[in-house]
Amino acid sequence: MTIPNFKLRSWSMCQRYVGMCQMVLLVVDGRHMSIGRIARLEKEAGRKLVLVAAKADLVPGQKTGLQVQPNGLTIFYVSSKTKDGVEELRKWIATKAYERFARRGRPYMREGTWCNMFDILILGIPNVGKSSLINAMTGRRAAPTGFRAGITRGVQWITLAEGIRLIDAPGVVDFATRNEGLALAGSLDVEKLDDVESTAHRLIERFVRAKDGGLAQYFGVEQSEDAEELLKSIALRRGKLLKGGEPNVDEAARIVLREYQKGKYGLGGKA
Repeated sequence: MTIPNFKLRSWSMCQRYVGMCQMVLLVVDGRHMSIGRIARLEKEAGRKLVLVAAKADLVPGQKTGLQVQPNGLTIFYVSSKTKDGVEELRKWIATKAYERFARRGRPYMREGTWCNMFDILILGIPNVGKSSLINAMTGRRAAPTGFRAGITRGVQWITLAEGIRLIDAPGVVDFATRNEGLALAGSLDVEKLDDVESTAHRLIERFVRAKDGGLAQYFGVEQSEDAEELLKSIALRRGKLLKGGEPNVDEAARIVLREYQKGKYGLGGKA
């Protein structure tokens, strides 16, 4: 697996803070939520867990806001880009925090340290949009953002409201997650993939199975169920040619993946 030491450090850190906090927000990409989910961590978090499906604006027909699954899992669909669902999430968190304060008393200072705070751990795979969500929730640039995995290097404590703190942790990755899945989620640079074309094929096949013409429409080419033919059309459309005028399928695959990672186009997804 790629970056094993990074995975080990992040996993150990997250386990420690899960036990300390009162709520765990696991941020996933709403277009393919299963990639960012971590069964072992969700089990440890238990009732503290809230799934935040980011980039909801890229999921066709998806309404933002609170949804509770039949199994009791709480999911918030939000978009940091459009801010839809963000304020609803903020208010919901505040309600939960103040309900706890009503039962256990308000936060107080003891020997220079705040006690009885409502602490919220925010987790997610690298580059999933966690920092953008924090900035949207706080209304300021509280966390660094950028289209590059690993922007958050260490734990940051950020005040969300009186008595409520966010714990922004570095990206965490399930050991079982394959590099192909990480690339589709934007957590692994396309250049680090062993087989770019097969990963692009997998993404195209998701659109085909969903009978979603969004990818072909975005690139301005005819829809096709043949991934290789679609990549050839995209290469021709973008002027990516090899010597002799043959379409450069490898470069087309990189374009398809990079622009999907950057949120240029999307596909509906389910938890």
